[in-house]
Amino acid sequence: MNEFAIERYLNRIIEEREQGEKEKYVSPYFPEYVREVIPDMGLDERVSQLTPEQIERVIKRVIGKQTARLKSIIETCMHCGLCSDACQWYISNDRDPTYAPVAKIRMTLGEMIKRNFKVDPEFIKFCARVVFTECNICHRCSMYCPFGLDITAIIRLVRRICFILGVVPQRQLDQAQTHITFLNQVWLSQNDYLDTLFWREEEGIYELKNLRIPIDKEGAEILWFPLGAEPKTGVDHIDRFAKIMAVAGVDWTMTSKDTWDSSNMSMFINDYFTMERIVRGLYENAKRLRVKRIVLTE
Repeated sequence: MNEFAIERYLNRIIEEREQGEKEKYVSPYFPEYVREVIPDMGLDERVSQLTPEQIERVIKRVIGKQTARLKSIIETCMHCGLCSDACQWYISNDRDPTYAPVAKIRMTLGEMIKRNFKVDPEFIKFCARVVFTECNICHRCSMYCPFGLDITAIIRLVRRICFILGVVPQRQLDQAQTHITFLNQVWLSQNDYLDTLFWREEEGIYELKNLRIPIDKEGAEILWFPLGAEPKTGVDHIDRFAKIMAVAGVDWTMTSKDTWDSSNMSMFINDYFTMERIVRGLYENAKRLRVKRIVLTE
């Protein structure tokens, strides 16, 4: 989408918001599902390009021969409510039953199976809103389920379907695209990343004489992988880590090669190829430098 289309889209959102009271969205599939209307380019624009035939093909491709197994998981649920009491979305929204984990899987994948995968584009947009904006994939629901039903795995499958169809919230889509392009979540080039490390070392020696930010030191005890935001907007985190390592006398290093951002945002939209590419790159850097341990910011 070009910048003019984005500008028109944002202007339309501003005009709608200035009209007064917030409009409510009532799901045509589940009337009890009532939410505020939240415009999002990633959901609104892409869904208009989908066809029911395309959607059916993608759902069949993702689910494959798992239909019976997934259906049995959904039907095994005895509605005990333990997963709901473990869900922060349910608790923080006045125990609205449409936020309950079991409701989320019944309204999304359960409905797809019930309709034999024949759903319309608006239904996919509805599913994307549920699985991307009303679930954190924290696994608390699965952990508290007395039957051990992996509710989160079903939510992730629906995210996978939405990702392949391109119906993903714009913010998450942007982070996924920058991982594909630069292997970090903030559109930071490798040159800018390295310049930042040199800059922070130069600044740091004024506070600690022995402060260094080693790069590509083979055989070091620790290889540190920061998050993408740290060398771009949170350089103070790099300073703190370098100071701790200097004072503690730890033998550590950072990498000069691609794949230094450990955040792996592609995981949240189930982009399997990029997820694997990032993890493989991190371990290949560790193997190349023959370090003993990997340390991640989170």
